[in-house]
Amino acid sequence: MATLFKKQYTKPIPDGAHIIARTVKGESKQFAQWTDRRGKKRTAELTANGKRIKAEATTWTAKYRDGEGKVCEVATGCRQKDAANAVLADLLKRAEHVKSNILSAEQDRIADHAAVPITEHIESFLEYQRRKGTHPDRVQHYDTKLNETAATCHFRTLRDLSVDRLESWLGEQRTSERKMGAAVYNGYRESWLAFGNWCIGKRVNGKQTHFNGEKRLLTNPFDGMAKLDEESERRRRARALTDAELTRLLDAARRRPLEHAMTVYRGPNKGKLLAKVPDERKAKLIALGNERALIYKTAVLTGLRLNELRTLECRDLSLGDLGFIRLRHSNEKSRKGSTLPVRSDLVAELREWIADKQPGDRVFVVPDGLLRIMDRDLKAAGIPKKDADGCVVHVHALRHSFASHLSKAGVAPRIAQAAMRHSNIRLTMGTYTDERLLDTAEAIETLSMFRSAAIPNESGDSDDETEPRKLAPMLAPNSVQDSKNSQSESLSDQTDDDAENDADTKKPRKTLGLTGFLGMGDTELESVTSTMSTGTVHAQERVSNRVSRHFQRNSASPDVTFRRGLVTSKVT
Repeated sequence: MATLFKKQYTKPIPDGAHIIARTVKGESKQFAQWTDRRGKKRTAELTANGKRIKAEATTWTAKYRDGEGKVCEVATGCRQKDAANAVLADLLKRAEHVKSNILSAEQDRIADHAAVPITEHIESFLEYQRRKGTHPDRVQHYDTKLNETAATCHFRTLRDLSVDRLESWLGEQRTSERKMGAAVYNGYRESWLAFGNWCIGKRVNGKQTHFNGEKRLLTNPFDGMAKLDEESERRRRARALTDAELTRLLDAARRRPLEHAMTVYRGPNKGKLLAKVPDERKAKLIALGNERALIYKTAVLTGLRLNELRTLECRDLSLGDLGFIRLRHSNEKSRKGSTLPVRSDLVAELREWIADKQPGDRVFVVPDGLLRIMDRDLKAAGIPKKDADGCVVHVHALRHSFASHLSKAGVAPRIAQAAMRHSNIRLTMGTYTDERLLDTAEAIETLSMFRSAAIPNESGDSDDETEPRKLAPMLAPNSVQDSKNSQSESLSDQTDDDAENDADTKKPRKTLGLTGFLGMGDTELESVTSTMSTGTVHAQERVSNRVSRHFQRNSASPDVTFRRGLVTSKVT
């Protein structure tokens, strides 16, 4: 049943056309006559309702039955019938190959996509991304990268896709005046890799992946394309701010709007705060400064990104005893939705700030030029924009400061990753944590290897007269330490008094045993908890065993003295 035909369609009656009647095969029909732009007279039959004219396509369409028995209509694109017959013969040959299992049905369908312009495939890919719910910025990223590369690398059809041609063009962009960085290079690579995966039928929805989509290629031509190391070529490394710098930044942001309005910029009083500002405007400037300082503080204490701060609404805040921020999936970068805890002092400030706002109002009015404003606040606070290592301070650096201060405070890496809402812990610990803020020297001092408490020798003197370092780090809260320190002092005093009483009465007494460790160093040995390291627990056990053995060996020897504040008593 393979045939060739020209499709018919209808279109509006041209302006100035005259309607005439003709008899065709004994039947009277109406026609429209008009003169086209070239001066040629045209005639076309009217439709049954007489409101449009019938027109015929200029190219031939092939109609045939494919290898799976389905009737297909394929546009040949040929104006001449002989050429259209050649296309039809090729289609019939492919159908016979499918019937005889020389080609699979899947390969036959892939061949149909081979001649389609690449721009149509790209548009279908973008439409798939929109249906999937991909963020519009990401869709625009794909659109820009794919269409630009397809035009410059001359990718006209799927047959033209070549990883060598793409890598060659990207290499030229890196060495040319454009000086393309590794991050931009990887952006092009990611776009074409995603497009290639879509063409081979790979579909990803969250953590679920399947290959049941429509296949346009058998293999991804960009699979295995090398990825460049972005860290080694990072041009703008963020710098985390110290505690003192953050305090100065918030103070400058709070004061600068009003000081800027009061500053004289001309005349003999240039630079002085002598300009008069109306009370109404002064109140607005003070509120503006407070808002800006609160924006910085919220970013530092929660790790919110700039757009998340900008889209935050009052109904997203829960400012009760346990305050938290509920990020809606539409406002979060990962589109998952999260709940972020808020520190108590920030809860109080936010509660006061939104007291007069409606639930649907934005919490902050974040200006588009916040980076420029922050640069001026940094200058007013005396904080350098760029340090000696080339690291810079910008709005996103506040998020870096949040991660760095979490690590500095001893927060477990997994907890810091959850607070930062990162899928990869290397991103939290490597990219966002500024190691220069971490006290590595103090961390090394806490190592317990090759350290032990001095044990008395046979003569009762310790082998080393120097004061040892602490056997365990300060793990308990300050309130607990304070209460235990007071207990340590009382026990130490009681030990000396009891020793004198024993010398006078000559009565045997029970030793303090391990209780004597309460006087060691500045802190006591804590009970074994999940926060104590394994090395610290083992160190405690070793010292305890050695002291116990010493008591057993010297139970009959008088005047056994323990140095270094362990136990000072006589054993009888």
